Amino acid sequence: MYLGPAFLFAAFASLFYVPGFLDMPLGMLTSRQLISELLFLVFALIALAALARSIELDPVWPWRPGFRRLLNVLLGRTQ
Repeated sequence: MYLGPAFLFAAFASLFYVPGFLDMPLGMLTSRQLISELLFLVFALIALAALARSIELDPVWPWRPGFRRLLNVLLGRTQ
């Protein structure tokens, strides 16, 4: 449930990445580059937060009990 938004926001973040941003002095940045990097930072942080929430709650990760139950059902194992 949270894994989809994590990928979506990561894709949005990749649209705003400025190559070589860390090599430029802040005084040399244009306002367009600064805004683009700020948007990159915001979308990247949202993507990381959604990924962390997905790892915590979504049953698609192997260490979650819901994943193990589904795998047992699919493989025909009994508990």
